[in-house]
Amino acid sequence: MTPGGSKQRIEVSVAQIAQDLIQQLKASPERMAPVDERITSFLTKEFPKASLKLPAGGETFSIDRAGVAFELSTPHDSQYYSADGNLNIRIPQGLLSNPKSDKRSTVGTFHVGESSTSIPFDKLAVPKHTVEFMLKSALNPPKKSLELPFTASLPESDRTHCWTSVYCCPPVIPGIGSQSKAYTQKHMDVRYFAPAAFVANLGFVEQIFSNRGNPTVNDLLTTQPELHSGVSAIIILAPHLVSTKKKECGLPHFDQATERQKRDGMCWKDENELYNGGKPFKLTYRSQTDGVVVSILADTYFGYSKKEIKTMISFACNIRGFSQEEHAGGCYTCPAYSWGRSFRSSDSRVGLYNNAQHVESVSDFTAKKTKEQSERTLTHTFAEMKELLGGKATYDQQKGYLIDKSFKNVIYLPEYVNIELSDRNVTYKHPDTNETLTMKISSETVYVLPNGYQMQLQRHPVTKQWMIVGTLPTTKFLYKPSSVSGSGKSELSKSIMDAVTSGPFFCKNFKDMMDGAEKVLTGNFNQRFRPEFQDQYKSKSGMSRHILAAERTIGSVIQLLTIQEKYTEDYNKWLSSFDQDIIAFIFVLKSMYRPSWGDYEDSKSWRAHFSIDVVNGSEGYALKCQGVEIQSNYLRVGMENGNWRKFRLRQDFFPGVRFQNNDDIAVSLTIPGEQLNNLTHSGQFCTDRSYKLTSNCEYRYFQRPDDAVHPGVDKKCENDLSETQGRTFISNFEPIPREQVQEIAQDVMTLEKYSTSMQNFIKDFSSSEKFGEFDNCVISSEFRITDPAKGTRTANVRYLQTRDELLYRDVQLDKYMIEIRNRLARNIPFSAPVPLPVDVYVPGRRLNTVDPKNSKIRPLSVYNPVHYQPIPLLILDVMTSMSGKSPSTTGSGSLEGALTKGPFNNLLPALDINYFALSLMLSTDPVLSTAAGNIGRKLKIDHDITLIIPDIVSRMTSSELNIDNLIAGGFLEKVKDFEHKGQKVPASILGYRITQSFVRTYFSRIFDHVGGIFTEEHLRPELQSIDEFADGVMFIWENICGQVSDYYKDGSFEQLIPPLQTLLQIVQNGGTYNNLTVDSPEFLAEFKRANVINSPWYKQRLIQAQRNEIQLLQDKISKVGGADLKERLEYVRSEKYLQDINGSLGVHVFNEEE
Repeated sequence: MTPGGSKQRIEVSVAQIAQDLIQQLKASPERMAPVDERITSFLTKEFPKASLKLPAGGETFSIDRAGVAFELSTPHDSQYYSADGNLNIRIPQGLLSNPKSDKRSTVGTFHVGESSTSIPFDKLAVPKHTVEFMLKSALNPPKKSLELPFTASLPESDRTHCWTSVYCCPPVIPGIGSQSKAYTQKHMDVRYFAPAAFVANLGFVEQIFSNRGNPTVNDLLTTQPELHSGVSAIIILAPHLVSTKKKECGLPHFDQATERQKRDGMCWKDENELYNGGKPFKLTYRSQTDGVVVSILADTYFGYSKKEIKTMISFACNIRGFSQEEHAGGCYTCPAYSWGRSFRSSDSRVGLYNNAQHVESVSDFTAKKTKEQSERTLTHTFAEMKELLGGKATYDQQKGYLIDKSFKNVIYLPEYVNIELSDRNVTYKHPDTNETLTMKISSETVYVLPNGYQMQLQRHPVTKQWMIVGTLPTTKFLYKPSSVSGSGKSELSKSIMDAVTSGPFFCKNFKDMMDGAEKVLTGNFNQRFRPEFQDQYKSKSGMSRHILAAERTIGSVIQLLTIQEKYTEDYNKWLSSFDQDIIAFIFVLKSMYRPSWGDYEDSKSWRAHFSIDVVNGSEGYALKCQGVEIQSNYLRVGMENGNWRKFRLRQDFFPGVRFQNNDDIAVSLTIPGEQLNNLTHSGQFCTDRSYKLTSNCEYRYFQRPDDAVHPGVDKKCENDLSETQGRTFISNFEPIPREQVQEIAQDVMTLEKYSTSMQNFIKDFSSSEKFGEFDNCVISSEFRITDPAKGTRTANVRYLQTRDELLYRDVQLDKYMIEIRNRLARNIPFSAPVPLPVDVYVPGRRLNTVDPKNSKIRPLSVYNPVHYQPIPLLILDVMTSMSGKSPSTTGSGSLEGALTKGPFNNLLPALDINYFALSLMLSTDPVLSTAAGNIGRKLKIDHDITLIIPDIVSRMTSSELNIDNLIAGGFLEKVKDFEHKGQKVPASILGYRITQSFVRTYFSRIFDHVGGIFTEEHLRPELQSIDEFADGVMFIWENICGQVSDYYKDGSFEQLIPPLQTLLQIVQNGGTYNNLTVDSPEFLAEFKRANVINSPWYKQRLIQAQRNEIQLLQDKISKVGGADLKERLEYVRSEKYLQDINGSLGVHVFNEEE
């Protein structure tokens, strides 16, 4: 089995489980798994007098197959099991497990044992002897909690009491292919022990991080030593520890306590005081030199388990180097366009031709050029595609195209292709004979051109109209790291169509619209630019292209008919004289116009194709083209004054492909471009920069479907919870008995609001014929009742959502086609991987406005929709990661700490900040942060910007995304400090924000009218309320200063890399240090890649990484041997290794290692 695990679910019969249980309980109690031996050895070294020993052999039931924990969570003959306030219920969808606490607390929860490794200032420091006591107690739980639920219905004497355990190996360093010697994939060991009554927690963990199997025979270090990172970790679930008294665990009396112990509550005045006030906590003891983490969880809420393994991965990344563990979402996105009813591969928008001349059809093309001459104008040829695909596709010589072997519905066509929906024909030239061939188009088929451009016949998800959709081969990876709870990590990957509605194209007066359109088309556009812009935008011919000319794209038409500062006052006034519906109709006309209609100079050629019906003797309002009603799509962009704001999408807009590759826990690798060129056998990556590659750590996502409370809104959740294969882990939903389900089924007005899949499930369950063996089920809108007296429901419903590409063939095809399109476009052979590094960082902010009911809540809504911050300002921002309250926690949630990981990490925050900053310095990718929640006090934006941004960014070129170009072009404006009521407000910490020029230029690529999308009040929130804006900025600044101060208290400052030390000194000294400010060129130069890689401190990181790898390999060789390891050791010792890792993150150099 691979480190990631294999199939997550197998069918397990009761007989199999019982047999396995008997066999394991008969096993030798002395037998201990190798990973347990390594952890026990560490515990013995650290606590020599404690005689700590992990459960082994007959004491523990090892969950060695995925799915077994589910079966063990309830009695073999019952659907219910309850222990210590935790309730498990078997339902048709899987297992409903409602823990005692419906959410985790972030207040006073995170405790770290004192050792040679520094403790962060925001954590509670626990004396080492207290850690020893807690470990002893954790390994000796009450007998009742050791009861195995599967046997709970048996007589007391026949019940089994034991521990349960699972073995996981999450990734630490992403793999990039076996060809890379310097950057090898690495994993870590995680052992999780839980008293048998809480075996559901193991089922939860294995479903996210995968089950490696029996640790005795599948030990990672023993079986695959090259993949072992040298880090091992253990979690012990011990909820009974909340009843421990402070005095009995060795904490001092208040009068003998240190100031830190008094601050942390690690002392007592009353002998009966409970540890941590009797509230849940997690206690961690770790050693960076040994590479071991030991954690005790005193709460059964599932989120703790996930977050603790996340923390362990972060620990491994920080001490082993090269990679980062990041709290991140991410998606691949590819721009798509609607071609309407006709497609030409020779169109310049396809990008198959490197000549500027636009060609209307295959016949026109071949009439002008010979076939040999034509091929020289192609960027890619069919012959090249055929050679590259090789054995991955079969060539049909008679039909003249290639058929993919993995997906038979994917065909690869020659260069010259026409598609017409009027006759349903796909016409192309045979690559060998040049014969014209025709086949009928199919909605089931994916058509691919030699440059990777993809065509499909699709039905619009909203308007239901059939159209040809083209997808460009270019793929952008949008990465959302350091994003606070509720800022849109999951929403980034969701389809924009959830926010789209449709309706007819409204026409108030048909004749006026046609006449107005004719006036626009015959207008004089040659003198529209103001004098200072004329040279910049002057066309080669000196004449503006006609709006309907094939050489002009719809995007340029939208630019042409949008009022802009670069246009003359007269021209802008002329534009404003036209009704906006007339301008919108021009866009419709442009998208639908075909040369076959006739000469566009003659208005009759296009007017004849549009009409409007007569309804009840009067002119209607729905515009038609060639007898078909034109449908317009409208996208929601926030809410103002309680009303949705909707804006019309462009006629050629179609939602781009989005493929989710991260949701919450990711590890990332920063690698120099030269290494990627070597890996792909190409020269497409820049050698003067590095790139970030990421790997998803989660097999399933722990989703919180907030919107599911409204039937029919969260269709994905309703579909997932309608699955009845018994595999879904569900938490914090209310168990609904059949009688209540029957009532819902009979209430047709409510029932019809749900999606079809949930409706069908409700009907099936209510009938009792299909699921008669179950008493209860879960319905997506029925959240758990936490206070029956008041009817209060939880705001933290959860379920484990399997990644779509593991379930659905169409999503698997999407992922496959992303790779294929990129291989073809970039000519990467199948012998090499296709790296898709991060293109744009889009961290999210959760912004609240003022609360009239609570004056203590200060505003954070001082940002406009999209901001850019230079690295120093961004670092100050992510050091605090301020946010509003999250439904996931019981605390205020206003400060999530370094990279939003502050509350959980057990090492100093400086390490995470170093890795994050260094990755930005080396990779130089743009960072455009997006707003969620509110913009000022007036605009409630929720996740709408997050939904929109992938379709905006995917339609921007690398040059357009270049921050220097955006600033120089006036697309970003710097926020400046100002005086308010006698106080300096440091608004410059907000960095740069988008302008109307940005909105007009880039939002117009998906909207046909961008004038009102964001007003000046939205782009400059201070115009809504200068008092609230000033208060919000000061609130942010005060928290930044507070965090900086804390870095001086726990040793974090000394662990920062030099540029960040200078940054903190600037803040600590009121904005100036050694005549440097955050804007000083000399200071900013410290963050430039060229200066970084030549600095002594960076070179020391590489040398330390080499030392660590040598030590790790020597340890492995001493334990397991192996010729491959010895060969790698020779390479790592060489100067070549140091050269190959130059441009990587290296590893953190702890002060004692210098």
